[in-house]
Amino acid sequence: MRLFAVFLAACLMAGCASKPAYYISPAPVTIPKTATYWVDTFDVEVGGKSKHFMPDDKVRQELGVDLVNRLLNAKRYATSKETADYLLDVDIVYVRHIIDTNGGLSNLVVDDGTILQSIDFGYKVKVKKAGAQVLRFAHDRPGLVPNNWVGQVQQWKTIGGIITNTGNTSVERHFTGGLSQYIVDDLQDIPSR
Repeated sequence: MRLFAVFLAACLMAGCASKPAYYISPAPVTIPKTATYWVDTFDVEVGGKSKHFMPDDKVRQELGVDLVNRLLNAKRYATSKETADYLLDVDIVYVRHIIDTNGGLSNLVVDDGTILQSIDFGYKVKVKKAGAQVLRFAHDRPGLVPNNWVGQVQQWKTIGGIITNTGNTSVERHFTGGLSQYIVDDLQDIPSR
């Protein structure tokens, strides 16, 4: 019995070490580290509306441009759809969490709907070749707030926006200009066996 338990544990560890759990493919996939991609379809569902923040179309445009630019910088974006090694179908859910004080005590300091507290960012990406899906992955990243040294500046701007009751609309550009890095990182982490 112990031998079986050790064998089962070893198999599970080997399976976990070979690829991230969120990559799903119908057959073993070998994608070279130098493979190029082309964004074939791109859809963004935007949640959390406010007149103080970007319209839905602008959010879609900013996220799409950011994804293509990051793939270009990584030298992973093809010059055309025909020359791409793989095509991508990208579905994104972008949900704003906007402070709504509903007339509470904090309403004396903050107008309703002017402070973007955090973003939920989820995505599903299908990787296709010759019209067939070879791989797909998805990831949910809830409650994102600005981080690192650039994010710290955004945090201070948010505090300033609360104190002066001017809001923090500039923080949205921080998100739309950086969230696509998660997708690019996942593409670069696809196992090449």
